[in-house]
Amino acid sequence: MFLEIDAVFFAYPGKADPWILAGYSLGMEAGERVGIAGPSGRGKSTLLRLIAGLERPQKGTILIDGRLVAGRGIHVSPEERQVGMVFQDYGLFPHMTVERNIAYGLYRLNRKARRQRVESMLELIRMRDLARRYPYEISGGQQQRVAIARALAPDPKLLLLDEPLSNLDAELKAEIRAEMRELMERTNSTCLFVSHDLDDLRAVCGRIEIIGSPSEAGR
Repeated sequence: MFLEIDAVFFAYPGKADPWILAGYSLGMEAGERVGIAGPSGRGKSTLLRLIAGLERPQKGTILIDGRLVAGRGIHVSPEERQVGMVFQDYGLFPHMTVERNIAYGLYRLNRKARRQRVESMLELIRMRDLARRYPYEISGGQQQRVAIARALAPDPKLLLLDEPLSNLDAELKAEIRAEMRELMERTNSTCLFVSHDLDDLRAVCGRIEIIGSPSEAGR
């Protein structure tokens, strides 16, 4: 099993409902694309933050590629987990060009290797001609592709996608879903995709898990 989440409990301080995740478990194989569906407030984004190391579970364990990264008194820092994450608002740096955004996480590479990696990612997302543009100069769909490229550039073991299509209109969504699926297949990425929209997950993922009751999960 590549990703193993075992009986994880997590609570934010001061909330009326003490546990946003109560004994949650999930397993994923390498190369698998799994969707997590459910309504707002049921812990979907929190789950990704726990896997990425941005939050710590109060109970339970998380293993990535056989390595314990959370639980039993252990907390591996986010930068040491080899996990890439794409946020709902993409999180691009507005003062950086497309190519500089993609290069942001490649600080461990020398200049030549960094340049080669950025070029390969620009080719992958078909945006070489837009490398010098700033985020405000490209479309929402193009920003989403840049965000994915930036997450993939350091060659993470696991890619986490947090509602990456929620800011797109219906017509653009259909186009980007197809592009995302193609990109995931070309890179053979192990991917955990969170969304309240089951149509997004069906288009990209091979398996869908539900947080909350199925009736709450959407269409």
